Amino acid sequence: MTEGDLPQAKQADEKQIRPWLWPAVLTVLGMAAAIGLISTFPPVVGLGTLVRLPIFHGAFTWASIFVFFLLGTVGFATYAMYRPGMYEWSKALRFTAIGLWVVNFIFGLIAANFTWDFSATTQPALMWLMQEPRIRFQLSVSLLGIGMLMLPLIFLKRRTLALFDGIYGYATLIMLAAVRIFGETLHPDNPVLNSPEDGIRALFYVISFALVLSCSGMVMWVHALMRPSDSDDG
Repeated sequence: MTEGDLPQAKQADEKQIRPWLWPAVLTVLGMAAAIGLISTFPPVVGLGTLVRLPIFHGAFTWASIFVFFLLGTVGFATYAMYRPGMYEWSKALRFTAIGLWVVNFIFGLIAANFTWDFSATTQPALMWLMQEPRIRFQLSVSLLGIGMLMLPLIFLKRRTLALFDGIYGYATLIMLAAVRIFGETLHPDNPVLNSPEDGIRALFYVISFALVLSCSGMVMWVHALMRPSDSDDG
């Protein structure tokens, strides 16, 4: 490599860095803001500061649902008017949505283990939690997500995979609505949204927005890190 080639090599390296750098910054800043805000959430009688665990889990769920909405929308749009670039976004949303959901599901189990009262049962905590419809819903979405990751081994056409993305994204939203309509046994309703204090509700909304920004950064990050396929068979 000659000295004249060095500036060109440097520019090429910068181009490789830029696609994922700013999404990574948005991801970290959004998550840091959410964690900083949740640390200011006031303690409550009984749970004390442990109340921050389920509050963060709830806000994280909202942000994850937003990603699922995008997954369903982009998946169906890609199927309807296929473009290779659109599929790359559908693929990035698929991996991000599933990853976020599984992580938040595990975090929710941990939060429930620390904050729910299991004194009325002699069953192991995990067995008791599995009786909760919302917990079973979260587990079902996680297992379906793992199955979604296996589909590229079966279906090679991108339009077909995008269609499955759309179905999975919107099916998750429909299942969420159904489980809320049919009620819950243990899972408490969101106490923040029922709070008479406007400041408490506003804080929850801001935390949720910060997590939405973080999750959006993750989608862009995954999209930038994934190498587009060399061939395109639709």
